[in-house]
Amino acid sequence: MTVTALALGILTGLALASVYVLIALSVTFVLAVSGIFNFAQGSIVMLGTILSFILGVQLSWAGPIVAIAIAAAGALGGLATYLIAVYPAVGRSQSFGHTTVLTTIGLGSAANAIAALMFGADTFRVPSYVSDAPIYLFSIPLRPTYLVIIAIGFGLALAIELIVRRTQYGHIFRATLEDAEGAELLGINTRKVIAVAFCVAGVLSALAGYLVAPMVGASAFTAQELAFYGFAGMTIGGFGSFAGALVGGLVVGLLGGLLPTIALDPHLTLPITWLTAIVVLLVRPAGLWGAAGLFGSARLRDV
Repeated sequence: MTVTALALGILTGLALASVYVLIALSVTFVLAVSGIFNFAQGSIVMLGTILSFILGVQLSWAGPIVAIAIAAAGALGGLATYLIAVYPAVGRSQSFGHTTVLTTIGLGSAANAIAALMFGADTFRVPSYVSDAPIYLFSIPLRPTYLVIIAIGFGLALAIELIVRRTQYGHIFRATLEDAEGAELLGINTRKVIAVAFCVAGVLSALAGYLVAPMVGASAFTAQELAFYGFAGMTIGGFGSFAGALVGGLVVGLLGGLLPTIALDPHLTLPITWLTAIVVLLVRPAGLWGAAGLFGSARLRDV
């Protein structure tokens, strides 16, 4: 394996990691605020890839407008997920977490099937939103698309971390997680907070689909695979941990970029990724960053 091949593998891994981090963060965001595993999140990622093709290729919209429209569609998708799969179950079941696992899986499966019927079984190429001309660092060709994905992906991840940890809205989210009844006594509308969390998660997932579309294409069948990698990142990092989602997504992305580079069958990437997740959980059942307490896994594993 040459130095150039290794560098390209790392660059590809970092670009994939940026996308997986956003997916892991979107799932973690909902989980941390509400204790709900949203298994429909992959469908919103898929929506981002499809809209990238429809708006950017078929309708020839400008890149920034496409990104804004996809973010808005992601917010609506997150809100729809809450209203359809979560809100009807609030207060109606003692095992609320288990109920919403089933309802979000059902909604995601239905959304994937509808998308397949409407969009077809083909995968369509989505052109890069920046120039395809490589940038050379010494003798290593760097694709601008990957650099943009890395910058936007990790930039959004940092912004979410700062908002949750340092702002009043973040304190409201944390209060809702720690003591929902106490938060309501303080005048916080916890259902509204959870709905906003679903909207934010939808924006992150839709933008992840937009970013990764030039790499994987637009298809109604990207939801499951991308969601698996995102969940693997969250599992490795630790359920409910934002720092864990960042580190876990980075690990999964680098595995995806480097494993094919060292002459392994690319189809082995997903099994090896999940094997890594299993090993991490055997050594640290809470994941690398999962811990009891705020945003930790101890409380959230009860759902």
